[in-house]
Amino acid sequence: MELKSEVRTSLNKIDFINRYRELYMKYTFGSNERFKTYDNNLVIAIFKDLGYSVSFDKKENFFKFVEEFSTYKFQVNISVKVGHAEIIWVVWKNGELQTGIPWILLKSLMGNTDQNIKYPIFRNYEDLKMILKESFLMYEDFKRELLSIYNNEISEL
Repeated sequence: MELKSEVRTSLNKIDFINRYRELYMKYTFGSNERFKTYDNNLVIAIFKDLGYSVSFDKKENFFKFVEEFSTYKFQVNISVKVGHAEIIWVVWKNGELQTGIPWILLKSLMGNTDQNIKYPIFRNYEDLKMILKESFLMYEDFKRELLSIYNNEISEL
């Protein structure tokens, strides 16, 4: 599996690897400290407080945020089961999948083989809120960079 060049460029421009590492290092706790039971409604309220309207996919057990811009569709999937946040950015361009893998695999495809960067762990709702806040700041930066590349492609035609 290989990353599309626009995705790789956008990830590099937002310093994805270092920001992911910093987020993980800030939220690294022992498995005995993980917040294993949470209320989906309270998690949805956290997203809302951060300015994002999400839905919960019961079958797949993750929260989903979707945005569409012309022929581009962006989706953020976040699973918070077992006290860690697994984040997946999914992007379609003209209905064609551009990326759709978890951050932990994105970093590997970016050439980072550091096995010490894993999922951020949360102990409570406040930790989760801070993880989500930072991950959405990263998402907004990624989206802006990727749309800029796509818009430049269009203007060059």
